[in-house]
Amino acid sequence: MKNKIKFITIGSDPEFFVLDPQGNPYPATLFAKGNKNNPSPIESLGKGFFEQRDNLSFEGNIPQSSTKDEFITNISKLRQYFINKVSEFDYSLSNNGVEYFAKRYLDTPEGQEFGCSEVVSSWDSTNRKLISRPTPKLHNVKYRVSGFHIHIGYDNFIFDNKIATDILIGRLFDLFVTIPSQIIKPEPERIQSYGKYGMIRIKHYGVECRTLSTFFTQESKLSWVWDQVMKIEQFINSTYNADLMMIVDKAYITGNDKQIKRIFKSIINNFNDTKTIENFNEIKELL
Repeated sequence: MKNKIKFITIGSDPEFFVLDPQGNPYPATLFAKGNKNNPSPIESLGKGFFEQRDNLSFEGNIPQSSTKDEFITNISKLRQYFINKVSEFDYSLSNNGVEYFAKRYLDTPEGQEFGCSEVVSSWDSTNRKLISRPTPKLHNVKYRVSGFHIHIGYDNFIFDNKIATDILIGRLFDLFVTIPSQIIKPEPERIQSYGKYGMIRIKHYGVECRTLSTFFTQESKLSWVWDQVMKIEQFINSTYNADLMMIVDKAYITGNDKQIKRIFKSIINNFNDTKTIENFNEIKELL
């Protein structure tokens, strides 16, 4: 049997670093409006757009998007808004998800402020038990990281179980998005901290996947992001439930893409439906 799922909306709250006129990372504090407790609406962009300061970076929110064009337009509008804001002072936005800041910026209250919300490890968790981890603290390193968190709203629980569905999406997000993204733009600092493989947050509308870098907010990358996310939906809908359950019914301790590739290769080799893998040739190439 194959259960069907539909990704109804894709949302995001991407973060952006600022560069000074010499190209050095500079705190967004000078330019930012709002904070975690009180985001500031971006009225010029319309309903659902917000901005705030997050540590030394900007963070923005877009309205939930139901189509690829809408998603690309919303992220592009948000990114351009921040570009315009800092360009008035001859500053720019970094394309990187990792930046090394001068110590005088790291030692400020903003540079030492980190989120307190827990994240869930989809690799350590099972459909019966969620394993939460505290948000990483970067007090003792010289870099800060920025992410492109993807919020997936869906309409149906696979196995009639939301926890199992969220774990499944979190693990498949690594297969279709995280691992390929690290090939395109390696950022080991992110993968060792805020962008650890399998990191998700459980949401009432679905799940938030937290591993992708802000590098992929560039307009030239957004189509790829949407397509890769939608491959998760396609994979679930073309795969037998028994095969999907093999992906989610066991907890693993993982630390890098080699381990995750090994896990997927082992599971997929035991699939009952070999046609599924034939339809996703990139998986075989990746593993």
